[in-house]
Amino acid sequence: MLAEAAEMEHNLLCSYLYAAFSMRSADDGLSAEEERSVQGWRRAIIGVAIQEMGHLATVNNIAVALGGEPHFDRPNFPVPPGYHPSGFELRLVPFSLETLEHFIFLERPADAPVEEPAEFQSGGEPPRELRRPMVTPSARDYPTIGGLYDVIRRELRVLAAQRGSRTFVAADRQLSPEDSGLDGVAVIRDLGGALAALRHVVEQGEGGTPGAPDSHFARFSAILEEWARMRERNPAFQAAHPAAVDPVMRRPVDGAARVWITAHPAAELLDLGNAIYGALLTMLAQLYQPLAPGARKALAGAAIELMHGLSRVGRDLARLPASADHPGNAGLTFAVPRALGPRAETALIAERLSVLAEIYADMVDGEKNPVDRAARSLT
Repeated sequence: MLAEAAEMEHNLLCSYLYAAFSMRSADDGLSAEEERSVQGWRRAIIGVAIQEMGHLATVNNIAVALGGEPHFDRPNFPVPPGYHPSGFELRLVPFSLETLEHFIFLERPADAPVEEPAEFQSGGEPPRELRRPMVTPSARDYPTIGGLYDVIRRELRVLAAQRGSRTFVAADRQLSPEDSGLDGVAVIRDLGGALAALRHVVEQGEGGTPGAPDSHFARFSAILEEWARMRERNPAFQAAHPAAVDPVMRRPVDGAARVWITAHPAAELLDLGNAIYGALLTMLAQLYQPLAPGARKALAGAAIELMHGLSRVGRDLARLPASADHPGNAGLTFAVPRALGPRAETALIAERLSVLAEIYADMVDGEKNPVDRAARSLT
């Protein structure tokens, strides 16, 4: 269930970033008032995505505390129906009214009367609930994200009751608040700390009390209300570029509807973006290994630099044509590398980043090169 939670948080933050990357600016034809609103929405969505990074770190801290490893692997987008419960359809789609309603549905409290928009209804796949007790690790169903964490908290209490002081065994390999700078991330040393960290995750998402103004559910709902007012004043208002729906870097093999990115320079830029994302995942996994004093903070800083570079690539892709067969634009696909593992030598990571930094300098306009800064910080 911790692996399930890690993948859910990872998928959510990628979906949120994709929507934010697609959003327009004043240079794209927005009025001054529209620009202020859209910029505020972009900041809010990226802020939610950053908090999802904190949730992912919290889940991985608990996994490591129990003696396991961090989990950064996940299926590539779009996540196939039934991989998560049927109520969770996770895709890469540009920012739109339907996308926003989908985000509200995903972050909803259990008692909120929120319906999934028709564009995201997966057709009612069969539930994954186990029909009998099994020794094979298997994820259970849950109606909401808060419900997922309810299961985890219940199972942690059972585990702690069974194992006692042997439950939480590894504090030195976890990501600390000082290393990450992420709100709510804490080193897990006991059951109370684990339960408090998970409670924080749920409260940030669906809200701990009705109407909690800073929860993800409340933030997305506020954007929806402001959007309605904007559309009343300008029925033609469009907040985002026509970025691809379910883009892929390689030729689709299953016959499903995908946008295969083949146009120049989008295809080359997508290749770079996915290479940066893959290197970033390797670095994040490395953060949970035994490291020398100061090395974890340096690695975390380099990871943040890569995130800045990835954001620039993602924004550029949403503004570039996708292919001759697709009338809209491209988009970052967040492709997970097959070689993703729990450990890599820092020198090898730095060597990889130096290569990507040269490509970044050739393909991305601007004086700043965050990939180069990340590479230099590790050497």
